Amino acid sequence: MNYLDYKFSFKIQARWSDMDELHHINNAVYLTYLEDARGRYLHEVAKWDWNVDGIILANVNINYRFPMTFLDDAYVFVKTSKVGGKSFELSYTVVKKVNDTWELLADATTVLVMFDYKTQSSIPIPNHLKNKIIQFDNIVNN
Repeated sequence: MNYLDYKFSFKIQARWSDMDELHHINNAVYLTYLEDARGRYLHEVAKWDWNVDGIILANVNINYRFPMTFLDDAYVFVKTSKVGGKSFELSYTVVKKVNDTWELLADATTVLVMFDYKTQSSIPIPNHLKNKIIQFDNIVNN
């Protein structure tokens, strides 16, 4: 998926402690960057109410393409790529800006499941949330 197809982006705020011995951003830290971007995306796009709408992370897949460093001008682009009855998939592209071009650092997907914490079971995605993410990302086949 091309990052130009994404309408939502989140600037990464790397911390000094995110680096490993080679002065690259540690691969495990990418999960935190995706989580930060995902939270902002759901809040801004779907107007997510974290006190009402429960969700769990069911799957993560990350493809590391090129090392990120502490000083990189890096961003995570996020979009919904699939929507089901109880779950949906988000796609991510992690890039850094170099002069006037973007360089791919990683791409990823996550599967999120709507969840009722009281009954400890998955639930259907509420229509108001489903409609907002489908409309924002122009999803045709879900």
